[in-house]
Amino acid sequence: MTARILIVEDEAIIARDISATLESLGYLVGPTVSSGEDAMAAIRSGPPDLVLMDIHLRGAVDGIETATRIRDEHGPPVVYLTSYSDEPTIQRAKGTGAYGFVLKPFTDRDLRTAIEVALQKRAIEQRLSERERWFATTLRSIGDAVIATDAEQRITFMNAAAERVTGWMSGDAEGKALAEVLRLVDPKTGAPVESPLTGALREGFAVELPRELSIASKAGGHRAIDDSSAPIIDERGQTVGGVVVFRDVTERRQLEDRLAQQERLAAIGTLSAGMAHEINNPLAFVLTNVTFAVESLPELRTRVRGLGGAEAEAIAMRLAELEEALADASEGSKRVHRIVHDLKRFGRLDVAETTTLELSHVIDSAIRLTDHMVRHHARIRRVYGMTPFVEANEGQLGQVFTNLLVNAAQAVGEGAVDSKEIIVATFTDDAGRAVAEVRDAGPGIPPELQRRIFDPFFTTKAVGQGSGLGLSIAHSIVAASGGELSLESVHGRGATFRVTLPPARLRAAPAAEPLGVRGRRGRVLVVDDEPAIGRAMTRALQRDHDVFVVHDAREALPTIAAGAVFDVIFCDVMMPGMTGMEFFEALRDANPELARRIVFVTGGAFTAQTQAFLDSVRNATMTKPVDIEALRRMASDYVSRGG
Repeated sequence: MTARILIVEDEAIIARDISATLESLGYLVGPTVSSGEDAMAAIRSGPPDLVLMDIHLRGAVDGIETATRIRDEHGPPVVYLTSYSDEPTIQRAKGTGAYGFVLKPFTDRDLRTAIEVALQKRAIEQRLSERERWFATTLRSIGDAVIATDAEQRITFMNAAAERVTGWMSGDAEGKALAEVLRLVDPKTGAPVESPLTGALREGFAVELPRELSIASKAGGHRAIDDSSAPIIDERGQTVGGVVVFRDVTERRQLEDRLAQQERLAAIGTLSAGMAHEINNPLAFVLTNVTFAVESLPELRTRVRGLGGAEAEAIAMRLAELEEALADASEGSKRVHRIVHDLKRFGRLDVAETTTLELSHVIDSAIRLTDHMVRHHARIRRVYGMTPFVEANEGQLGQVFTNLLVNAAQAVGEGAVDSKEIIVATFTDDAGRAVAEVRDAGPGIPPELQRRIFDPFFTTKAVGQGSGLGLSIAHSIVAASGGELSLESVHGRGATFRVTLPPARLRAAPAAEPLGVRGRRGRVLVVDDEPAIGRAMTRALQRDHDVFVVHDAREALPTIAAGAVFDVIFCDVMMPGMTGMEFFEALRDANPELARRIVFVTGGAFTAQTQAFLDSVRNATMTKPVDIEALRRMASDYVSRGG
């Protein structure tokens, strides 16, 4: 394509000669101009491919200043035509980025050479500029953050992703030290970390960033990052700079942490279920036997006193002491049972089934579960008012109050327990909803943090002391139950977390079952692989019924097949040999009526198969350790229905 050239010359005769020469050489020449102002106007109206400019022009703006303006506006290349070659003029001209300098008088060959060299140089620069723009656009478009530096680690380039992560705009960051913009810190200690680019430049090869690394954003806060840094080495093998490529992995790390927490909870659930089974089996006969002994001692004490005499009275007093000791042991056993029950329920947070609950019972359970920690921080004062029943998942709602109690304890700090208290209050609001409040007298929560307090992963605790998930999970649990979790706090005067739940829907009460008529002795079969449980249940029931015990379910089937009749069968679910489920299925085939009279007794180790089985049958279920009065009522109920 033929080049179009603009001539800027204030000597008309010289301008015509140059124009004629250029046309004879095959170039397109437009109207010549004689001043800098006219040159700028001509370029703006239709930019030429090249400008031939005299340095000394008439008017306020000479050729050098005009060339400077053309350069600043990214105009066409300029070649000077001048008869002046003094050093000051040459130095001024060099500063404008001119593409050539032709001294008058010149030959056609000199002029053509200067023009072709200038046009070729311009074409090369344009291609390089296009390629540079393409690379820059590519780097700006990729999702990873990219920061390039020179050999002294001064920033020369940042893409949009790097701007988002660091909080710095590219224009503000260019020329600054990398360490000032990419401020790396240890997420556990908050201590500054040396840029890995320093090691990459020193070693001469790419270096991976440590996995646990965060960047302190200019806007505040920390973001987890990973990836690598490497030196930039030219074709001569010289290190001319460095590049850091990284990505924001904060959300990924948070999801990994959340998954790890879920796995830990699942492990706790499995451990709790197994532990509940192992503890509840021995606890069952401990509690049943202790209860039996406590019930038997008053009668024995009365009979001893009836014998008369000092020795009889001393024995009676000793029996009274034993009764008191066993009553304490019974209370301790019940407390162990409640703790195991709470742990088992905490381990089953994934179960989303809802039941009708008494709010104060759930809170009491959470208080017991957290007592080992809270008691070192403050006393808990219960202020319970009347509330309607609520409908929620018991384990999940318990987790809400467990979290609130632990947070309240941490807020008031350890020590001076007698002077600090956490108030747990319940009442019914004007809308008829159940309300529970956990109030502490800690330092409170600043207003600027209150709006973020329920955000996932937000925490004001030190690194390693909290994941920032507790309150967000609690908020989600309450919301899923149709309620609200809110905060009231004045900085320096404590905080109140309020759980508000709608009343449970009315449900028809189950029909009252007859308690049986005492007087007709029933026949009770106990099937349990623990001999001590069999003996304990015998002691509890033998006053009113004939009790038969087998420790292997397979022993019971021939007896039943031979014609033995039982009013009720208390059968353990998990047993070696034949399980309670297998016993039920075998009995259902042979004697379906008697199979319906099985009451399953379990220590709480529910596998998915066991749970599915218990859900599929209509038989009653009792959990170890069995309350002795509940056991007696259950037996009397079946006896009253007839054998």
